[in-house]
Amino acid sequence: MAWGSKTKPEGAETSRDAIENVLGRSCMIRGDLTADGAFRIDGTIEGSVESHGAVIVGESGTVRGSVRGSNVVVAGTVQGDVICPGHLEILAKGRVEGDIDARSMRIETGGVFCGTSRMGQQAAGGTSESSDDEAPVRHGAFSPA
Repeated sequence: MAWGSKTKPEGAETSRDAIENVLGRSCMIRGDLTADGAFRIDGTIEGSVESHGAVIVGESGTVRGSVRGSNVVVAGTVQGDVICPGHLEILAKGRVEGDIDARSMRIETGGVFCGTSRMGQQAAGGTSESSDDEAPVRHGAFSPA
């Protein structure tokens, strides 16, 4: 792939993590999911999702609960908090309604974020006091123009 190429497939940021767990579009789960490997969610989960690998919520995916993964890509809907020590990406059709705690974040045009965000070195489970340059950022409905 050429440097600066914009033709990345959905979830390309987390392509290092082999997707071991897939929840299909017709599946609906009530309960929490936990695994060491990466998740791809195209169905509906009413509960939390936790992985030591990446978590990808596809366009048809919905999570009504918290999401924790090394990196998280949201192309569908998350109604809960998102925690990741790596990078969070909300794609154009993605929506996060909850608080975000991540080292870095990108929201594509059309993506929606409603909640409070905390980013930087101390984010995603850091226990030390935050400095003035790492203060939480509060947002209402955010959809970049």
